Amino acid sequence: MKKIAFFTDTHLGQEVYVVHDGLGSEKMNYREEPDTHKENLTAILKDIVERGITEVVFGGDIGSKESNSDFFNTLRSYGIKPRIILGNHDSYSEVSKYFISDFASDAQEMLNVQEDDFFRYIYLDTSSNAITAGQLTWLKEQLQTVKKIIVFSHHPILEISTPIDHLGAALNRRDEIKYALLQIDNEVTIFCGHYHMEDVTSEKNILQYSTLACSYQIEKDVDTIIINDQIYGYGLIAIENDHISRTLISFDK
Repeated sequence: MKKIAFFTDTHLGQEVYVVHDGLGSEKMNYREEPDTHKENLTAILKDIVERGITEVVFGGDIGSKESNSDFFNTLRSYGIKPRIILGNHDSYSEVSKYFISDFASDAQEMLNVQEDDFFRYIYLDTSSNAITAGQLTWLKEQLQTVKKIIVFSHHPILEISTPIDHLGAALNRRDEIKYALLQIDNEVTIFCGHYHMEDVTSEKNILQYSTLACSYQIEKDVDTIIINDQIYGYGLIAIENDHISRTLISFDK
């Protein structure tokens, strides 16, 4: 059995706060505070190592620009060499100073693809809050396989019924990605973050798992944005032959 740890949204050095301009018009902002969420990251990495998990995927949003170096130094201190996808708080130019992908891309995007006997794994770059035309073309090419598909994306591809989805956080052009996935016969499983909440959503051949954030959570079934910084965690993906399961590992402060 293969096990993959999927952790996301560390937001190192970023303390979140919400500006309330009225119900339905809330805005999330960040103030830079050194060492914010660092303890959460180290607890998660320690747990991953203690479980003997060697395959790790980071789902994006490292944190402040200044925290990038510390993030990768911390990973190295635990002997963890992850695959990286970029989120909207990341930049290719900054991350590439510390991390070199084993997949070459002509564009300034951190894309990747790999496969085993049963699955093709596709790693998207949504750091621009959208998918570029070139990346969409590349994605469609990668979908040409008889194998089942696993997509790692910072942003959700399927809509999640929660206030943040309607307040500017949704991925631009996500419907184009969804349409491409719906046009194939393959089973597609998406692992994402960005919304800082647990969720399982499906549509036809697509199953999407949204994962707890390493930093703080956003309440899902509410009418306004509510932050919960007392819980953090990551996802543990188990793959046996062509079967996938996902378990959430959570921690209380």
